[in-house]
Amino acid sequence: MSSEFVRPLSLSSSITLPGPASRNEPVDQPKPSIITPKKTDTPPVTFQPAMGTATEFLLGTETVSGAAVAISASEAAPVIEEAAILFANDQMEMVEHVLQTAIREDALGNAALTVWRMLFDLYQILGNQLQFDNLSIEYANKFETSPPAWVESTYIETPAHSAAPLGVTPTVSFSGALNASIVKQLEKAQIMAEKTPVLRLEFARVTNVDPVGCGLLLHILKKLQKSGHDLILVGALELVSKIRAILEVGRRDETEAPWLLLLEILRLLNLEKDFEEASIDYCVTFEVSPPAFVAPKNKVTTAVEEVPFPSLSNDHFSLPPVIMEGTDRLIRSIAAYVADNNPAIIDCTQLKRVDFVAAGQLLTGLAPLSAKGANIELHNVNHLVAALFTVMGLADIVRIVVSKS
Repeated sequence: MSSEFVRPLSLSSSITLPGPASRNEPVDQPKPSIITPKKTDTPPVTFQPAMGTATEFLLGTETVSGAAVAISASEAAPVIEEAAILFANDQMEMVEHVLQTAIREDALGNAALTVWRMLFDLYQILGNQLQFDNLSIEYANKFETSPPAWVESTYIETPAHSAAPLGVTPTVSFSGALNASIVKQLEKAQIMAEKTPVLRLEFARVTNVDPVGCGLLLHILKKLQKSGHDLILVGALELVSKIRAILEVGRRDETEAPWLLLLEILRLLNLEKDFEEASIDYCVTFEVSPPAFVAPKNKVTTAVEEVPFPSLSNDHFSLPPVIMEGTDRLIRSIAAYVADNNPAIIDCTQLKRVDFVAAGQLLTGLAPLSAKGANIELHNVNHLVAALFTVMGLADIVRIVVSKS
């Protein structure tokens, strides 16, 4: 399936964190930490942490909370931040390299345990038990205590793994004009298509279309069909109306793309009668034979039933293994749960990875709930995800309890 798409370079970040190298060295005037992503498939994201935020997790404690007392970060904090962001952007080999290098150099100070636990979690998520066991021996020798235990899991993070288990469908939303500017959304769709057999494309907010945008969308729809993806085309009928608005039977425009996109959408929706009528208009206009109607081989729908996210018990709300961008439904589900529970305990036992952009969306979505007095607690968060949440500022609005297993 993924052979149809070429995977672009993943986002990579350089991180600088203010703070003295030791208590005996002079302290320079602090400068804000800034993450500067390199050019990638998603728009550049600039993050500037609030000065004075809690940094307990970066120094190895097990609970991160916005209510905690802020302390200075150690020199090892940039290692934790860098590894967390690389992991969020699915750069597993680089994460391993960064953490292994930090452990070999053995200059981590109070953050040593956190760095070791991040590497343990990485091997656990990747299903690499051999490396996990080797690290366990080193850990026991160094710290003279028992290492974390290996936990058998049905989920293993791989490039081909579905990025949206448990009903979380990767979504790309189009809004405004469907024109040349949709290239960014289409790039995201290609990246998501590598990781999931189902993709949701939303067109309900499209206001108008032009031939260039029609051609670009037509190209990606054909690739997704060829690669065997199931599609959820939300607002597809509304998009059909927008396309028809720029067409006129008998008028030959510079490109046939809008007509061909119209026919393709009608075919995907299995609307054979409408397809045949549009085919006749196309034939009259261009005096060529129209494409033949062929029912789609894979599942194509115009909406998806939104199954509630599963809870482990009546007083726990659980998150899925991977959270990608397009978190609107997840945030709505959390908000509904928070409205009936105080404190709201969100279980992250199954959560393995959160995409960098999705982490920002979670921050934006949960901040209003926190501002209204909601007490939200994320329990059993692995160390890689907890570090990302700390970097993004999520620890300032919710309580994060790191997994001890």
